[in-house]
Amino acid sequence: MLGQATSAIPSPLYSLYAEKWNYPPFLTTVIFAAYGAVAVIAILCSGALSDRYGRRPVLLAAVLLLLAGLAVFVLATGPAHLVVARMLNGLGIGAIVVAGAALLDVDPQRAARSGTLTAVAFNVGIAVAALGTAALAQTDFHPLLLPYLADALIALVLLALLAVMREPHPGAGAAPLRIPRPRVPEEIRSRFVFSVIGAGAAWAVLGVCFSLEPSIAAQAANIEGPFFGGIIIAAVTLSAACAQVAGGRYPARTVALTGDTALAVFMLAGIGAFATGNAVVITVAVALQGGAYGLAFGGSLRHLTTHIPAESRGAVMSAFYLFAYGALITPTLLVGIGATLWGGTTIFPFFAVLAALLCLSAVLAERVLSRREGHRAQTRAPAAEVSRMSEVD
Repeated sequence: MLGQATSAIPSPLYSLYAEKWNYPPFLTTVIFAAYGAVAVIAILCSGALSDRYGRRPVLLAAVLLLLAGLAVFVLATGPAHLVVARMLNGLGIGAIVVAGAALLDVDPQRAARSGTLTAVAFNVGIAVAALGTAALAQTDFHPLLLPYLADALIALVLLALLAVMREPHPGAGAAPLRIPRPRVPEEIRSRFVFSVIGAGAAWAVLGVCFSLEPSIAAQAANIEGPFFGGIIIAAVTLSAACAQVAGGRYPARTVALTGDTALAVFMLAGIGAFATGNAVVITVAVALQGGAYGLAFGGSLRHLTTHIPAESRGAVMSAFYLFAYGALITPTLLVGIGATLWGGTTIFPFFAVLAALLCLSAVLAERVLSRREGHRAQTRAPAAEVSRMSEVD
């Protein structure tokens, strides 16, 4: 929860930084993308490091990286420092994924419940941090200082708790240090393609939401100050948390298809909502998008992970996160370029249409791949029957 809260703190403040140092929207997306670029590296490496050296040392290092990033934010004198701060936070947040492994070590019988609670905690952490930061910033009382100091205080408390925590991983020190290479076994490639397109579409929406959408929404509603941007982020993440809890009761494939379809519809509806200039309508629209994002990403990930062979889990998830973070970063940078050249409110409808098409492509891919798998099963069945009859003869 701390890691996701830390990642959300700068989002409502980007407009203040841009105004203070007079840089274009594209640089805002570069600052955001720097986080994603290093987070995926940390995610790929932290699992192997925690298996080899233990969960506790990796978590300690992760919190120290978060504190270092917060310090750079506080001392920043230009946008280059913001890039460095986001990279440090990205490394720390990426490494914190081992917290999930630590929870499984403590209570392996409750893996599914722990995973759901972790996802909800992440979204709630983002919402609380975004709203709290935006509220502090709206008062104009040290808005670029107090949110980071408050987060640093919580991080220091967590650091002290980790220092006295017992190592939860019983095999620490015995496992070889092997960082998994991205690879997808042939038998699950269809599931992987469907899942990664759906998750990528969801993360593309999330990347724009956390970087430029707060300022675009405030501009569309003609609202000054960062608080409305915090409301936008909280609306997305809280509705995503509710959707993930509700969606966990249903089959993953159904949840993913529902989320992909709903996200396409709500992204297109968002064009009309932003055009109204009404703050309530815009908030409702992004909340619906957040709920659809929660279903699309949660369902896609669950659809994939429940069918990964145990011996390929690390390699498949490495490939998944490489694609997912690529989808997070690339559209965000493209929207940043468009916002710099033509303005955020002008470029947003084009992004919404492209995001909707990407979501629908996930639905289409699932249909095509399912039919292909069904055809293969039908062709294999007669061949197997002929082979069986030959053996009898």
